[in-house]
Amino acid sequence: DHCLPPPGDFCASSACRSAPSSGGRVCKVDPACWDHIVPFEARFLEELGLNKLSQPSEFEGAVAKVFEEIDRNSDGAIDRHDLEKLMRTRVYVCCPAHAWAMTPDQLMERLGATRQKWQIQQEDFATAMEKMADTLDRRVWPIATSQFFSALMFAVNQPLMPLLVKELGINMTQFGGMVAIMPLVRIGLAMPSTYLVNTYGRKPLTVEGQLVAAVGFGLSAFITSPLQLVLTRITVGAGTSFAGVGQQTMLGDIASGRTRSRVFGPGQMRSSAAFALGPTLGGWLAASCGVQNVYLLIGAGMALVSLRNRCALTETLRFKKHESSSTETSSSPPVLEQLPSVIKALEDTINFFWKDKVLRDVTIANFGLNATAISSKFVLLPMLALDHWGLGPLQLGMMLGVMSLIQCATARPAAYVADIYGRDMALIPGLILTNMALASAASGLPTETVIPIVCSTWALGSSFFGLVPAAVTLDACGRHKMDQEGRARALSMTRVLSDVGMVVGCVTAGLLLHSGGAQSAFCVQASLLAALTTGVTASLLRR
Repeated sequence: DHCLPPPGDFCASSACRSAPSSGGRVCKVDPACWDHIVPFEARFLEELGLNKLSQPSEFEGAVAKVFEEIDRNSDGAIDRHDLEKLMRTRVYVCCPAHAWAMTPDQLMERLGATRQKWQIQQEDFATAMEKMADTLDRRVWPIATSQFFSALMFAVNQPLMPLLVKELGINMTQFGGMVAIMPLVRIGLAMPSTYLVNTYGRKPLTVEGQLVAAVGFGLSAFITSPLQLVLTRITVGAGTSFAGVGQQTMLGDIASGRTRSRVFGPGQMRSSAAFALGPTLGGWLAASCGVQNVYLLIGAGMALVSLRNRCALTETLRFKKHESSSTETSSSPPVLEQLPSVIKALEDTINFFWKDKVLRDVTIANFGLNATAISSKFVLLPMLALDHWGLGPLQLGMMLGVMSLIQCATARPAAYVADIYGRDMALIPGLILTNMALASAASGLPTETVIPIVCSTWALGSSFFGLVPAAVTLDACGRHKMDQEGRARALSMTRVLSDVGMVVGCVTAGLLLHSGGAQSAFCVQASLLAALTTGVTASLLRR
């Protein structure tokens, strides 16, 4: 294919080369030009600066301003010439015409032009932009599928941990510490993971992280001592940390201002579906062929997930073009020389979280929920079910599966509520429902009564609250005009604070379980969460 060199030094130097036979230039098309790599809707909104606006009034004002910029002759309508110039100079600036997702004529029709009046009026343009901004990026689905398979392997493992702990003779305080290892590893790897994901991309960290987790799960089949259990938990924690950072940052990259909750919805829905199936499957496999053999199967499954993602996922990090230019020959400075700038970026991120009042309140709520409810789900709930409710491994897996099934069914409606009616309309009900679940678990009600109440309220609370922290973080990043690297650091900080809460909660839950039993521990956790819910709700409603 022969084409004119695209404008700009980068495009001319790296995208095209001379064709000796014809004297023309042959374009080597940048992969980011193709629609399957960067969908047209995402490209169009990003180039017009409309992809990170969430407030309706702010979005409407920006759309009106963009319309005036495109309408160069100020006649109140966009014609084909205006639109073609926009596509060549802004939307596909480094891409040849044969790589465009649609022609200017097709875009004219999509934005509201008719053959009778081949122009785009401002009202039609605003309607088309709103519809485009409300459309979920199709790159969400491969990422959500990746999350499903990762979650399925992890879900199969969920009922195995209490059984393995009993086999090794570990007491309840040590059990809480074992559960806390993985979030502790994620905290330690937060800064390195963020550096890697911003330097080498989101996809490599996701793929290689899942391979590391596969090794950790496979080695768990050969555990004979508590020390070996600690080492395998560290390995699995490191792998899942890398993969989780890559996947969540991918979703943050492709979220528009009007889909920040819904972009995480498919992943949560499919992960919940995995946890609906996985614990039951894990309990059945453990009863049939033993805990160690199941860990071998999980390791092999996670390795296959990594290989699948190597082919299915696309990179969402938009590298600076001058970094890819053939004229740029200087290498990156050593990591130690970059340490001061990394520390400065960390300080800026902490200040950003503290100064944004809405983000600060939601972060406090997220920390508290992880310290009470999430840690209780992993430490207290299995022991309460096994020791007080009289459930076996298969029944425990089925109970956890039902909870996840409810989350699967309610994840997308909860995300829609958060995006359309506001984050508070999801966050506050989520806190209240989770509080009801913890209080019910502590109540001592008959087993046939308490299990349905705990499963339904806990699952609904998780659906409503679970998507809010990441969405609020991206909202704040949009308000402060952060770039991709800044958004990655902010999402990383949200994960770190969640994991800190998880570590504190797991250790505390283990101590409470060891000293007073499961029901007493649930009573303490429910009281703490009730106090947190009251304070955060009052602050948000006042604002």
